[in-house]
Amino acid sequence: MKHIISILLLLAAIGCKQKGPTEITGSVDRGEYSGFQLFIVDGDKRDSLLVDSQTGLFSLQLDGDAPRMVTLMGVVGTEQNKWPFEQALHIEPGGKVKLDIRFKSRRAKIEVDKKDRNNAALITYNCFYLDKSRSIWENPPVANELKNSMSEIYTRVNDVMEEFRTANMVENYLRIQAYLSFMQALDGVTYMYSRNGETLPDGMDEFLPPVYEILDNPIALFFYNTNTFVFNYLKRERETPEEQLQLLKERFTVPSIVASVSRLIVQNFVTNYNYKNGFEEGLLRLKNMTTDLGDEGQKLVKDFESKKYSIEGAVLPDVTLEDVDGHVHKLTDFRGKYLYIDLWASWCAPCCQEVPYLQKLEKQLKNPAVEFISISLDTNKEAWKKKMKQLKMHGYQYIVTGDQFATMMNIKGIPHFLLYSKDGTLMQYKADRPSSGDKIRNVLTRLK
Repeated sequence: MKHIISILLLLAAIGCKQKGPTEITGSVDRGEYSGFQLFIVDGDKRDSLLVDSQTGLFSLQLDGDAPRMVTLMGVVGTEQNKWPFEQALHIEPGGKVKLDIRFKSRRAKIEVDKKDRNNAALITYNCFYLDKSRSIWENPPVANELKNSMSEIYTRVNDVMEEFRTANMVENYLRIQAYLSFMQALDGVTYMYSRNGETLPDGMDEFLPPVYEILDNPIALFFYNTNTFVFNYLKRERETPEEQLQLLKERFTVPSIVASVSRLIVQNFVTNYNYKNGFEEGLLRLKNMTTDLGDEGQKLVKDFESKKYSIEGAVLPDVTLEDVDGHVHKLTDFRGKYLYIDLWASWCAPCCQEVPYLQKLEKQLKNPAVEFISISLDTNKEAWKKKMKQLKMHGYQYIVTGDQFATMMNIKGIPHFLLYSKDGTLMQYKADRPSSGDKIRNVLTRLK
């Protein structure tokens, strides 16, 4: 008897493993839109949904041995009339998902057989949210109606789950989606009210459960903004990054969320730290905060250490520069001269607007002790060369590829101008722009 039971269990296990791929089929009614692209994103994998140009039919098989969430993504339209959409789908090994997709009025109308209760629920709630958010944006409720109207974004999900009796995975997904959708909509109406000089009514989110009750769930990582919401919650609750890390570990248990938000906290510390004051103290704090981050933590420590070059009095950084002919140079080659350095990029409109002023300044300045150097942070060398030609840029023109130099100098925006002394030490981390006219000209004229 035991042998028979064992054989039956073995056959059952084999049967489960042989359920086969999930089949996603359906049709597309393109409506007024001539072009579109559809994709299924399954974890790190992205497959195109190839739609027959004559029949509008498509079919795709996804391998996998466990139920999971995937995303249908699309880009519809051509040139300036493009718009995106996305829809979560629940799939099971050996299962079938049949979709009917219709494009109309910059929306993707998606229908599924109601017997497919999980996907019907996902589509129903997503459609409700899109309609609701559009309604709030186009016809904002008056103040005394706003709270009830907004709260529906979160509470409606209970009706959807009750109607379709979803699986636990889908229920978790929908609760997280409803929570994040409400918070995103709340940001939107906050902006709308502030634009009109008004404030929101009190208690707009008082009906929501705590952040950690909803987002401390592996499925929360399916949403791109989960980490940001957790991080913002921690910043509201605790002031220092050390306290934020402690609270994160106390209230969140999903290892991947704890790890990714820990990185956000530490990265924020590295980015916003005042390196001019307490550099060594900050470095020690960082080392203590990164003990659990492994290689990522070591990289953050190195990034912090490299930012010593952004402190006035620091020596020239040892970075490799390349000229238009591909020849390699170093900033240390210019020791013995004052260096007025322009950090720019071809795609940066304010940078390009400074170029005529820079050229005028260089032409008018009668001080041989000063050299003008332009360093592009472009990643596309051809774009850099093309823009230099358009702007008729001359003199010392270099490019430094990658983000190493910008990281070392703690550059948060361009154009950015640096001024170095003859001995190669940083005099001004944020020197005046050429467009300041006499202000920067007088500074450079006095240098001897």
